Amino acid sequence: MESIASRLKNFIQHKQLSTSAFTRILEYKSCEKIARLFRSEGAKPSVDIIADIANRFADLNIRWLLTGEGDMLEPLTTNTFAISADILRSEALESLLLQSRMEEPDITHRLSLAHNI
Repeated sequence: MESIASRLKNFIQHKQLSTSAFTRILEYKSCEKIARLFRSEGAKPSVDIIADIANRFADLNIRWLLTGEGDMLEPLTTNTFAISADILRSEALESLLLQSRMEEPDITHRLSLAHNI
């Protein structure tokens, strides 16, 4: 059976990261915590390291990392689509506000013309 360290290495490669880049994402000062997992046969990450990985990589299936069961990546969830929809909605609103600000002088000019008639 494949080890946790081996699965973690597969995930890091999937993300196209070096060990040092992965370590920086986890905000560790040194690569040592992660590098020792790959040096020592049978080494296992601490609960803290697993928690840090889970917090930084929401797409990683932690059950797969720990047990090898399931797929490496979590399927896209409804929450992902809801967040994307919220972002699009806010961008559309911002665009409409900008457009209305640009048209504002024209409306003011039209109102002044209407009052002069």
